[in-house]
Amino acid sequence: MKAAIFRGAGHIEVTEVPTPEPMPGEVLVRVHYCGICGTDLEAYQTGMYEPGLVIGHEFAGEIVALGEGVQGWAIGERVTADNALPCGRCWFCRQGRPSLCQDLLSPGITLDGGMAEYVRLPVLLLHRLPQGVSTRQGALVEPLTIALHGVRSSALKPGDWALVLGAGPIGLLTLQCALLAGARQVLVVEVNPKRAAIARELGALSVLHPQRDNLAVEVAARTDGLGPDVVYVCTGAAPAFESALGLVRRGGQVFVLGLCPEPVPTDFMSVVLSELDIRGGYLGHGAFPAALDYLAQGRVRVDPLISHEIALEDVVEQGFEQMLRADTEAIKVLVRIGGK
Repeated sequence: MKAAIFRGAGHIEVTEVPTPEPMPGEVLVRVHYCGICGTDLEAYQTGMYEPGLVIGHEFAGEIVALGEGVQGWAIGERVTADNALPCGRCWFCRQGRPSLCQDLLSPGITLDGGMAEYVRLPVLLLHRLPQGVSTRQGALVEPLTIALHGVRSSALKPGDWALVLGAGPIGLLTLQCALLAGARQVLVVEVNPKRAAIARELGALSVLHPQRDNLAVEVAARTDGLGPDVVYVCTGAAPAFESALGLVRRGGQVFVLGLCPEPVPTDFMSVVLSELDIRGGYLGHGAFPAALDYLAQGRVRVDPLISHEIALEDVVEQGFEQMLRADTEAIKVLVRIGGK
């Protein structure tokens, strides 16, 4: 089969590898679509994945083979995969914090993932796609769980103001989840005009440009002079992290979903004097059933986020390299492998 193999920083190779066979308790999935994630981009730039890994942790497809002892699953069922397989034994798992598991396994990060024609998966990772949810949409379930887990874990209450910094896939999904959670209005900050337009389409009260607008003035004017109750940082850009503390209302919360690879100066004087809460959210383990329900009911829209579909052979030039361009119009790039 063909697969995208991580070879090191700046080097992903699409090559032929043996098709895996499911072990006991596993299934073999023919992948239809796989998304390129911001974490994949960071690994491509920094080399943080192990060489030899089949990348891809946002994917969906159909079961084509069952391993020994597998029950409750059938060949032909359409599935997506959880982003985490916690050990269930460590201190964090026993405290109900599986995302912090000390022996966490994750497809496309620690296990071979879905940017391949086939992927072997433990049945514990499987989630059925509901009727009406395509495998193309199913490839965005994993990023939706990140946003959903973040909003659920945040301090947002019905009637609160929210601000989303960054309208990439996670930001656009967080915008929708915050509205579903009862946010009074959601503001968005984004520099890319295409992403800004989609944020408006998906319900943002207004979209501000960090270079053209005075964010402190404009955000305060739209939130009764108080500032948003929760600021969601959904980008890896350092300036967003720096500005979040100055935009949130006193006593509010900054909830971080973006990954910034570089150190960010923090104004802890504001944290103390304004009694701010700073939290982070990692993975979406546990949010998959709700995310699938939202998609099936049409309460969250993922199709507007899909800006490009490419072939597996083009994943480097039309995928990774395209997404890293300063003038890119890419939002979510899907690799079409076995989908129609």
